[in-house]
Amino acid sequence: MTFFRTLFFFLVFWSHQLLILPLLLYFTRVAKRKSPAEARVRAAYIGRRWGKMVAWLGGARVDVTDNADLSEDETVLIVSNHQGEFDIPILIGHAGCTPGFVAKKELQNIPLVSHWMRLLGCVFLDREDRRKQIAQVREIIELLKSGHSMVIFPEGTRSGSDELLPFAKGSLNIAVKAGVRILPITLSGSWKLMPKGKPRLPGGTVRLVRHPLLDPAALSPEKQARLHEIVRDQIASAL
Repeated sequence: MTFFRTLFFFLVFWSHQLLILPLLLYFTRVAKRKSPAEARVRAAYIGRRWGKMVAWLGGARVDVTDNADLSEDETVLIVSNHQGEFDIPILIGHAGCTPGFVAKKELQNIPLVSHWMRLLGCVFLDREDRRKQIAQVREIIELLKSGHSMVIFPEGTRSGSDELLPFAKGSLNIAVKAGVRILPITLSGSWKLMPKGKPRLPGGTVRLVRHPLLDPAALSPEKQARLHEIVRDQIASAL
């Protein structure tokens, strides 16, 4: 069963990418000739359905618990733990909005998929170039200020398990500088969909918990300095 699901996944995944290639070219043209924001809105419609389709193809049953009072027009910084390869499509399909992602630069080498990610406002963070990284953080803040929600994984890498790694100190200052609220999300069991180092898809249930929104502006300076710990504890509470 695992072998056939894995084969079926990759066949349908790349066939679908080729089928929607005309839309990718059209939205790219919209981004260049009109505005990136308009292209993001159009790409988001495809993105939400793509995320749910990819999760389904991977054998994921996504169980969502929503404790956040999030309106469709509110811009937020989504902060999530990062367990596995399927986290991005699961969040695109089930986060409650269609956000961009702060992703590792290696993802920009994936054919077609990386172009969709750019249309959705993703930023491929270069951790090796400090000067470039500072400019990219400013870009993320400007995207948030312009009304585009973003996702950040403060662990910095996939855990490959239900273990929650430490959050980078200061990683959530983006929300403070952009003046937006934080939506903490817990993902549990997503690593099992494609175990680290094993290109197979056994399937399974993923639990996604949207926690209550957190307003950094309402916190004292002392708590703002511990923001990464506060959000990490909230995410850990649902693991």
